[in-house]
Amino acid sequence: MPRIRAANIEEHKELTRGQILDAAQELFQTEGYDETSLGDVANRVGIGRTTFYEYFTDKEDLLCSLVEATLPEIITDIIAGVPENVSPAEQLSVLSTRMVEFVSTDAMLGRVLHTDASRLSPSAQLRVRATHREFASEFMRIYMEGVKSGTLRSYPPDLAGRFLQDLMMSAARSVIALEEPKDRLPEVTKSMVDFMLHGLTT
Repeated sequence: MPRIRAANIEEHKELTRGQILDAAQELFQTEGYDETSLGDVANRVGIGRTTFYEYFTDKEDLLCSLVEATLPEIITDIIAGVPENVSPAEQLSVLSTRMVEFVSTDAMLGRVLHTDASRLSPSAQLRVRATHREFASEFMRIYMEGVKSGTLRSYPPDLAGRFLQDLMMSAARSVIALEEPKDRLPEVTKSMVDFMLHGLTT
């Protein structure tokens, strides 16, 4: 039986689960998701593979759990950085720019998700997508305010959401593909915003 590293079993399990998530984040960031094995994660924590499976079913479950544990708070911070006393168009510009900056510069949650997420199983992709719900809701809230005020063009909300999301992700992937991403990040985000507002503003 593994040595208990806390006051009781429940605390021990919570501690071990947190250590597994921390180790996975470090390894996914430094080695890459594909290159990291479950054995690598278990070794980093100092547990056996059997113990690992008491906490996570597989590597996809580990990645999804890591995203669920960390991304919502980051998205809340991204949204909090959008000024409220500017027009809906300006709010969308800031929100989309902040998201692309995060996705393209965060080595784990940003880059790993947007290079590896498309290869995840449908159920795992749904879990990852659910962590973006607050961002999608806020983006559409601002867009609909702009439509209501007459400053943004009216499109079917589901199509507008899909097109704008695809535009942001295309911008992020464009930055990720560059040899020196930070050098051209301002250029990419400005082009994205210009393209977005050209299609949205009346």
